[in-house]
Amino acid sequence: MRLLERDDHLGVLAAQLTRARDGRGGMAVVCGESGAGKSTLLQEFTDRIVDMTVLWGACDPLTTPRPLGPFHDLAAELGDVVTSQLRTASQPHEIFTAVFEQLRERPSVLVVDDLHWADQGTIDLLRFLLRRIRVTSSFVIGAFRDDEITTTHPLRSLLGDVARSPDAETATLRPLSVAAITELAENRQVDPAWLHRLTGGNPFFVVEMLDHAGEEIPRTVRDAILARTHGLSNEAWDLLHTLACAPEAIPDRLLADLGIGLDPLLEVNLAGLIRRGPRGVGFRHDLCRMAIGATLPPGGEVSLHRRMLDVLESSPHPDPAVLTHHALGAGDAARTRAHATEAGRVAARSGAHTQAAAFFATALEQPGAMPAADEAGLLELLARECYLLDRLADAIAASDRAMSLREQIHDPTGVSSNHHALAMYHWYHADRDLAVRHASAAEAVLEGDPAQRSDAELRELGHAVAMQAYLAMQSNDIQRARLLAAHASEVACVVDDPPLSMRAQLTRGICDMLDGDQRGRDATLSILDSASTLDEIHSSGYSNLVYLDVEQRRFRHAAEILGFTVPLTVERDLPICRVWQLGARARMKLLRGDWSDALADADSVLGRPSAPIARTWPHLVRGVIELRRHGGGDVDIDAAWDLAVRLDEPIRLFPAAAAVMERAWLNGVADGRVEACRELLATAFGPGLEWGRGELATWLCRLDPGAGTEMSIDVTAMGVAEPFRLQLRGDFDGAAARWSALSAPYDQALALVDAGTTQSTRVGLDLLDRLGADHVAAKVRLDLRRGGAVSVPARRRSATLANPAGLTTRQVEILALVADGSTNAEIANRLFISAKTVDHHVSAVLAKLQVVSRRDAVRRAGELGIVGSPDVNDATEATPLDR
Repeated sequence: MRLLERDDHLGVLAAQLTRARDGRGGMAVVCGESGAGKSTLLQEFTDRIVDMTVLWGACDPLTTPRPLGPFHDLAAELGDVVTSQLRTASQPHEIFTAVFEQLRERPSVLVVDDLHWADQGTIDLLRFLLRRIRVTSSFVIGAFRDDEITTTHPLRSLLGDVARSPDAETATLRPLSVAAITELAENRQVDPAWLHRLTGGNPFFVVEMLDHAGEEIPRTVRDAILARTHGLSNEAWDLLHTLACAPEAIPDRLLADLGIGLDPLLEVNLAGLIRRGPRGVGFRHDLCRMAIGATLPPGGEVSLHRRMLDVLESSPHPDPAVLTHHALGAGDAARTRAHATEAGRVAARSGAHTQAAAFFATALEQPGAMPAADEAGLLELLARECYLLDRLADAIAASDRAMSLREQIHDPTGVSSNHHALAMYHWYHADRDLAVRHASAAEAVLEGDPAQRSDAELRELGHAVAMQAYLAMQSNDIQRARLLAAHASEVACVVDDPPLSMRAQLTRGICDMLDGDQRGRDATLSILDSASTLDEIHSSGYSNLVYLDVEQRRFRHAAEILGFTVPLTVERDLPICRVWQLGARARMKLLRGDWSDALADADSVLGRPSAPIARTWPHLVRGVIELRRHGGGDVDIDAAWDLAVRLDEPIRLFPAAAAVMERAWLNGVADGRVEACRELLATAFGPGLEWGRGELATWLCRLDPGAGTEMSIDVTAMGVAEPFRLQLRGDFDGAAARWSALSAPYDQALALVDAGTTQSTRVGLDLLDRLGADHVAAKVRLDLRRGGAVSVPARRRSATLANPAGLTTRQVEILALVADGSTNAEIANRLFISAKTVDHHVSAVLAKLQVVSRRDAVRRAGELGIVGSPDVNDATEATPLDR
């Protein structure tokens, strides 16, 4: 097929290739409808490359995509290290790293075709490469059918990365014009305009129509393709039907075993229906497969699939995903179950948890009796994958079924394992009572003479105890958590179980943090950073660490962790951990005053089914922001309260109680839960609760000033964090200063308002206005008027708030710090962003204010009322990047 109207696309690819040759690798994606000529374009492009290795892989149209299929096909060309990792790696990142290192060491052009059929592992690997490709001299190209990519297709995540990356380009192939079809038609007796209308300009359809030798032009491509089959022998048709049942090209080495000889291959090749590629013999185009497949008689595919299955099973290193496809087509339940189970295990090891769950489900769906132990094992595998995929209801149902089977065959070790799993699943499902019962049962079912326990029983006992320790830690029962973690650690040493040892160590580290010992944080971080992978245990450790960092207002540390763990949870296909961490990030942004970004994170969790425990913070974030802005948020605040009550863990109850108190204070509406909040404050003490207790106590004082008199007697004994302690003692200026240092503007604003002086109230109201806390600011102004205030600071005009220079909220914040004389490095440290980001913001501020120095920027901002009017002599005249 001649390439017409594709010079621009070849130019995009050539530019990226030139950049790679110069030492800065890149990626491109080529997309278009089926038949647009993507593969032809890429073949033309790669045929011109003589100075670099070209690696060409493709995804297959399997019922369930085989994990990392293109890279398994390319294993031999990618080298021994990649081949070894594909076969033996326990974690996907080990495979990803091996492929990346190969591309870095040997400049190559890697083509992955038909990404619309890609498995999650292949997509994740390409995302992994994209984030690192610039440090190589390699060029990665992906191709896919854009008419087969729905809004929820997994490939969307890669396309989003490509759209945002400076190292990637997209080339979209459009239909051919009438002029191009005219050129292709040459001297043929065909109306190009009619052919354009008939085919929509699809290059494949056009070429098939033009190549047809019939007296009249067929009206469908299917007819055009089938016209090529006229006169073929039975052996040739057998070859075509076999290819139609195969989801991929058939390797040359299998042709003889399938009974396919030279004559039928020659016939079909002369008919223009097949081509030989690097992976073997396949159709010229997938539309050929569809057209030929439609000619199979009912039930005819069964024998073909069985023949393919027999041959593949006897070949070396068969792919279990392909075997599953043919076993399903052959209707062989036993072989389908066996191959789907193995395919699921391979997928799980590759980090393709979505595909793993699909394979395990396929194995379980097969008819016929199965030994109870085997069925229970499959259910347990499915439950774990569903848990990692944040499909908790499915995980719980599968584990419940598995436990019933274990009970029937009197397998206490298996019963204990399922109790332990259900404890975790129910806790994430926000059912703490049931989680605690399962955790206790996991230990109780193994009661007996300790000396008689097998290693397997000891191991399950250790994990049951570790789960109890984890739940005790979450409820701030630190002493019990430490004792249980120590017991679990002892068991781990006896049975040599590294994951169990890791769980015990992480629990002890978090307990130290709750106790206020920051060495515990360093120890926990050291354990996590030393890990060679990020599985659910390590991700859970990071999640708990960042949760406490946010709770204890260590925003810089939290931001650093979230900056690399959130992408990793996507890369490693761990949705259950991702939604937890997004909730923590939403809360951090709420406390820091980045309310729009906080809502974006909250909505991303609440906009899809997710673990109830992970929804607590997003509900609270969305509710309190709506409350502060407009006085609403009832639905979300109530949902957060209900989830916190279900969990019955003080560290989660206190923030929800504070939101209930804040709503009662703001809206002046009686709420029966206020008494429950008072009771919580009076009864829930212990390490790790200082910030939650302080926040709730402060809101109680605002709601009931009389309670504040009682609390101020000895706030130290109440166990509250320093900023709240200052506030409860009446040192509002000191509290405001601490909140400012912590970059918590909303708390700072309220402390200034609580101070009650004219100046502090004015500054506090200005902060509330800038945050967009309109409902809060309106209440403060109303209270001032009711209290007889002579002068109530008016709300700045909307134009002033938006500022006439068009600065963003972040730019105004940075400009205010510039006015205070802060350097860029100091601003970066204060706002928990990089100095480079500050440089960009300052440059943008100077451009918008139409000035050239920081001093002029401060002076101009004062004139416009964007910031105060400090002594401009305190602000440097240096250029933005000098500071």
